[in-house]
Amino acid sequence: MRELPILENAGVISAEKSVDIRAYYATHTQGGVHWALIAFAILGSLLIGAGIILLFAHNWDDLSRSTRAFLSLCPVSIGAILSVTALLKDGGIARRESAGIFHSLAVGASIALIGQTYHLPSDIPAFLLTWALLVLPLMFLLHSTGAYLIYLALVCGWSGLAQNTYGQAAAFWLLVLPPAASLFHLTRINRDTPESAIRFAGIILTLCISTGIVFERTVPGLWIVAYSALLSGAGLLGLCLYGEREGWNNIPKTFGIIGLVVLAYIFTWTDIWHQIGWGHMRHDWQYRTWGIGFDSGITLAFLGGWIITALRAFRRDSIETLTLAAFPVIATLCFALSSLTEKADLFNALIFNAFMLYLGLMYIVLGCRNIKLRQLNGGMGVASLLLITRFFDSEFNYLTRSLVFIGLGFVFLAVNLIMSRRKKLKEVSA
Repeated sequence: MRELPILENAGVISAEKSVDIRAYYATHTQGGVHWALIAFAILGSLLIGAGIILLFAHNWDDLSRSTRAFLSLCPVSIGAILSVTALLKDGGIARRESAGIFHSLAVGASIALIGQTYHLPSDIPAFLLTWALLVLPLMFLLHSTGAYLIYLALVCGWSGLAQNTYGQAAAFWLLVLPPAASLFHLTRINRDTPESAIRFAGIILTLCISTGIVFERTVPGLWIVAYSALLSGAGLLGLCLYGEREGWNNIPKTFGIIGLVVLAYIFTWTDIWHQIGWGHMRHDWQYRTWGIGFDSGITLAFLGGWIITALRAFRRDSIETLTLAAFPVIATLCFALSSLTEKADLFNALIFNAFMLYLGLMYIVLGCRNIKLRQLNGGMGVASLLLITRFFDSEFNYLTRSLVFIGLGFVFLAVNLIMSRRKKLKEVSA
């Protein structure tokens, strides 16, 4: 920055360029400090909260019940004061996030301490649900991403425990609607903020975990269609919102593509396609007849979201759009085929072996064409995973396997070296 006046006086850059450079660095420097302050504020809140809890725990047995009840309400009271202060004084993201996280954790601590003080019956799912519902307003009042993630973690944990304790956790789909609405509102205001990326990651990860938990699985294999539509829809949504961006700059697309690769790899095994479909519905005592409609409704909802995002994403007319859109179609057809005949398992596995190979080659070609090492290495990783897995299935001796591994390693290194040089030449010429 100190060289700018010198460069300006020497005529190397114009006064307008100097102003633009100063504005650019000012914005990015403030952003770095900004997030550092948020991180330290959150860490400070966590340390203070942990210290208060340890202080109570040290003398807890020596206190009377009324004193313990009073102290049990102190964490949530402090959290409420911090939240009100953050709202009234508008201290920015750092204050809101630290208040939101501290208040969210304090709610759980106070509930647990009250329960221990009055020896309330232990019901962990009810505890998590109560905690989550009390944290829910903070997500909207403080616009806190930390409270948002804590709420999702509580709902996800509740779904697993409730499914195990009560036999079903269908209320998960109602509990996930508020964070979905909050994310929708945030993306309409400013979808390019880091908060949007973090919230996208949180809700997609929660859906991926809890969908498998709350599915009744009365119709074997219906999860194949549901997960294909869910992850494909996430990838297509990323293409609609963020275009060709990658990695952290396009969280839905990143989750969608990684999920698509994982699913395609799982589908390459013949065991997945055994005894699935409507002809193998489960009628044991642990499977409910209403699970047929419940699982089918969730699957149709995911398919509806996939269709909507696919229709919007097709405006981009890219190979990734076509691939993401085609995946649920292939998975659904294979599911239907396995439902009709018991001899489709090998055919379906071959279809997804071919699809995995296509994915690898597609990203290798895209990486070479766009000179992007991330795409190139991703494509080579997918292709190598498929080849190595099928290689271990075959009866080759150790010498042959070792030579193939060494050859793949040299190919990786050589291609990366060539692409790195091409990228440097492109940057120099630009």
